Amino acid sequence: MSDSSTLLMARQPILDRYGKTVAYELLCRSVEIDSLKSQNENGTMATGEVLIGAFHDLGIDAITNGLPAFVNLTESWLCNPPAVQAQQLVCEVLEYISATPANIEAVQQLRKLGFKVALDDYIGDPEQGKWLPYVDIVKVDISDLLPGYSSASLLQQHQRDGLIWLAEKVETVKEFERCKEEGYSLFQGFFFSRPAPLFGKRNNDSQFAVMRLLKVLSNDENTMLDISSAIQSDPQLSYRILQFMNSASVAKVTEITSVHHAATMAGVNRIKSWATMLALGRLDHKPRALLEQALSRAYLCQLLAQKHGDADQHTAYTTGIFSLLDAFIDIPLEDVCSKLGLSATMTAALLDHSGAYGEILDLAIALSKGNWPQITALSPDISLADLADIQSKAFTEVSQQLRLTGLS
Repeated sequence: MSDSSTLLMARQPILDRYGKTVAYELLCRSVEIDSLKSQNENGTMATGEVLIGAFHDLGIDAITNGLPAFVNLTESWLCNPPAVQAQQLVCEVLEYISATPANIEAVQQLRKLGFKVALDDYIGDPEQGKWLPYVDIVKVDISDLLPGYSSASLLQQHQRDGLIWLAEKVETVKEFERCKEEGYSLFQGFFFSRPAPLFGKRNNDSQFAVMRLLKVLSNDENTMLDISSAIQSDPQLSYRILQFMNSASVAKVTEITSVHHAATMAGVNRIKSWATMLALGRLDHKPRALLEQALSRAYLCQLLAQKHGDADQHTAYTTGIFSLLDAFIDIPLEDVCSKLGLSATMTAALLDHSGAYGEILDLAIALSKGNWPQITALSPDISLADLADIQSKAFTEVSQQLRLTGLS
């Protein structure tokens, strides 16, 4: 293990009755989950950390050797599954998740997509038992069964064709042999192996991945569903969007449970702006000051557009943040405009600083530099007091957005 390695997750094998490893459970170790309270507060983040580590940093095949990976999914992840191949992932329904109509529908949709679904830590609780008709695998915690139940009685009572039973927390050979006799076909526990830590290096997002996302976000013809699908294909970006929307200062009425829900609540233009900011913020090899400068331009352009009768605020915001894309992506701005398929209006604003949005961009750049003689020349119809107020609001907004999205 190198000095730069980070503990990304732990891996515990799942074996069949012959002792052959047939799958692995991937467990979060970077986020503390030791109670129901911490699960409620940090569970979504923990799942995101595992998925990022498995599918982005280490590579799922390197972790599982082609075998399925069992991963705990919170309600948010059940409704908004990661875009991975179904045979790679077994979705575990955590023991505290209620079998509500919405959650049941989400699980049924997962199974329609080809995912296997496991009920985690079943101990005989009748409420938890409502999940049994909708899952493929039942993981029974044989160390913590409710009074009056046994590992044998649970299986006998609820067995049906095709339902697979997994005994977890198996710690002795006696427990292993007993559960085999009772009809269990999969096993997990300290008797076979303790969870093994997996170390690795967090990878930065590739410029290609960011460009691909920006292409979707910058296309005005894409629907909210197109944009939601592009965002939710990235576990880390999905998590950041949900975290942002569920922050106290953004969502005060209802919990946001999916990227599509977030897009519906916030509106397509705001989701585009946030996702663009988050995507660029994940190019960690770039100085944070560059992101701050791009955001400052974006918000200045957005606020200035409000003073311009014919300008759209979202287009102005995008023009501002895209004006520094060449520095983020290390590609000439002409090529960036071509690769993203930007409109002729925005391309003219970015390359020639022409048109209404070019004028707004020039004024935003002058404001960010504090060049008041140029500012006065560029904005004869806006008072200096209004311009100073716009500058102050933009800088405040940048600080707030960076803080809320964890990029500060």
